[in-house]
Amino acid sequence: MNEDFENAQDNIKKVLGNNFAWVIISIVIIILIGMNIVKTGRVSGGEVGILLDKVTGKFEIIEKSGVTFYNGITKDFFKLNKKIQILEMTENVRRGDRQEKDDLKVKTVDGSDVFLDLEIQYQIIPSMADIIVQTSGLDDNYKTKWIRDYSRSICRNYLGELTTEEFYDSSKRKSRINEATIAINAKIEKQFGIRITNITPQDPHFYKEYEAMIKEKKIADQAVLEEKSKALAAKQKQQTLIVEITNKKNVSIEQFKGKMQEKLIAAGAEAERVKKSADAYNDKIIIGAGANLYKKQRLAIGILAEKRADAKGIEAMKLALEGEGGRNMVKMEYAKKLKSIQITGKPYTIDGHIGKLELNKADILAKELSK
Repeated sequence: MNEDFENAQDNIKKVLGNNFAWVIISIVIIILIGMNIVKTGRVSGGEVGILLDKVTGKFEIIEKSGVTFYNGITKDFFKLNKKIQILEMTENVRRGDRQEKDDLKVKTVDGSDVFLDLEIQYQIIPSMADIIVQTSGLDDNYKTKWIRDYSRSICRNYLGELTTEEFYDSSKRKSRINEATIAINAKIEKQFGIRITNITPQDPHFYKEYEAMIKEKKIADQAVLEEKSKALAAKQKQQTLIVEITNKKNVSIEQFKGKMQEKLIAAGAEAERVKKSADAYNDKIIIGAGANLYKKQRLAIGILAEKRADAKGIEAMKLALEGEGGRNMVKMEYAKKLKSIQITGKPYTIDGHIGKLELNKADILAKELSK
């Protein structure tokens, strides 16, 4: 392989002669110039690229991931991290962005010095990467120039509105920090293309002497709170007992009312039953009496009609008997009666002479009729 390469070089030397060295130099120069003219810049998913035109001074923002080719003579290429980043300011010298005590010192409204660590999460706005480079320069200068300085200053102002005692209330600390975050973003977001996403304050701490006094006060306050809690618990228990007794009383009253209501309903139902029974009996008696009256009336009418008919018959018979025919009928009736009569006796006389006595039935009947 080496022999072939050396043979090729010898052949080129024979062709080019003494100009070979100049040719090699020219090729190297061309390659170097080409390397300076055609350059590549690679942008990953967590980065934003910035292409600077050195002639016009204009910036081109490259947010899409991939490789960008550019003229290295007239342009420069830079990259910024667009992921969420953390800036930690703490008293622990082994942590944080500075190898020294870097916690935030706050003067409270009642004059105490309070220290607390801050953890700041921030992110650049990719569409404003050119403004970041123009105002902060390259790399991560914006961290210290804007994020750190603005955050410390504004958080100190907002937290300084709390009292020493209020610093122990995490909700109040967080509330003031949220207000400080809004104020910081109002300063740096539109002007420098940086956004604070979250600020987390840690537990506050004080000078050792003052810390001991605060701990004693906290113990005393805790005892007071415990007594207040006991009193509140006793009051709540009292209220609970009152509610329970009241509920029992109300239940008893409602039960009594329910029983009384049941009795009223039962009494009403019984009264209604008796009334209906009386009404039914009354209806029965009235209807029965009416029916009986009607029956008697009809019977009386019938008897009256019959008697009237009998009376008429008697009247007719009376009229019939008042005439000659009536006398004849009487005579006949008497004749019928006399037909079965037997007359016995012994004849006697007063004047002493014997006479003849003849009696027949006709004479007897006539004599009777003449009476």
